[in-house]
Amino acid sequence: MKLTKYAGTLAGRELGVELGGGTLGMDDFIEDFYALDGFADTEYFETLKRYGVDTENGIDSCDVEHAGLDLVRACITWCVRGDRFCDGCLRAYVECGFVDRCLLRLKEPDEG
Repeated sequence: MKLTKYAGTLAGRELGVELGGGTLGMDDFIEDFYALDGFADTEYFETLKRYGVDTENGIDSCDVEHAGLDLVRACITWCVRGDRFCDGCLRAYVECGFVDRCLLRLKEPDEG
């Protein structure tokens, strides 16, 4: 999956940092996220509620290591969309490791 290439790489990156032949910064992650046709969960808030994720104080306590693809998609969508409403939201979820946990789960075969 196109997004999994960012696993473990986002936390130390700034927007537009050059990496050899291109960039792997936050702007590229966001662009790739929106380019994945059908990946974004347009009903992410409802998906999180359906799985009992407490969104009151953020979602970084969500057990994405054991989540299915639909919940991981909702979590990543929450982080990316949240940044449109609150500047720095995505960066905060990247820095605390939550986005990496989601991306690493996408790399694993679905167990259920």
